[in-house]
Amino acid sequence: MAYVVDLESRSHLVEHVLPLRGKLKTGQLVELSLLKKPFDMGDFQALHEIFEEIIEEGVSYPQQGPVTAEAFRVYYTSHDVFVLREASSREILGAFYVKPNFPGRCSHICNHGFMVPSRFRNRGIGTVMARHSLFLSKLLGYKAVYYNLVFTDNKHAIHAYKKLGFQQTGFVPEAAKVTKDGKTHYQDAVQLYFDLDEVKSEEGQPQPQPSNLL
Repeated sequence: MAYVVDLESRSHLVEHVLPLRGKLKTGQLVELSLLKKPFDMGDFQALHEIFEEIIEEGVSYPQQGPVTAEAFRVYYTSHDVFVLREASSREILGAFYVKPNFPGRCSHICNHGFMVPSRFRNRGIGTVMARHSLFLSKLLGYKAVYYNLVFTDNKHAIHAYKKLGFQQTGFVPEAAKVTKDGKTHYQDAVQLYFDLDEVKSEEGQPQPQPSNLL
């Protein structure tokens, strides 16, 4: 990380709308909630394992594995983390963080980090979480969202973000060194921006309303 950002959670600003419940496009009942501190060690371990899997894939995050539990804690759970669970089993289907992208006078711009384990993909989980992240980021007091590096190999994510209204603001050639099947190549990355004023308000409440998020 280029900056040291203060460790200030804003979770009290969203607790009144959580948990959120609904169905995925598969009909699966799910619940979105805040991962509260101190963390349940089972939840923390599950998230760490998901992160390790995604790092190994090499298409979403700049880190190279293995990532220790402490390094994961500092990077991923420093601020506010939200988890999407299967309603009955409570199994974690996905997660995302919301935290300042920059310190001080630029801390009104936030960043997200999404994770969906491979066995739960193609159910619309990532899209649901991305939509929720905008609503929750506005409630948390942020003014904008900025993604520093979205690798161009991650075409599905780029398409989903742009469909939600993100604007591409930059391009970084050969941003990531990736080794797969014994071969190394460099992949480009784009930078994406979303103005949270685009999350419309009605009677002082951000839209969409919690009841129709899922």
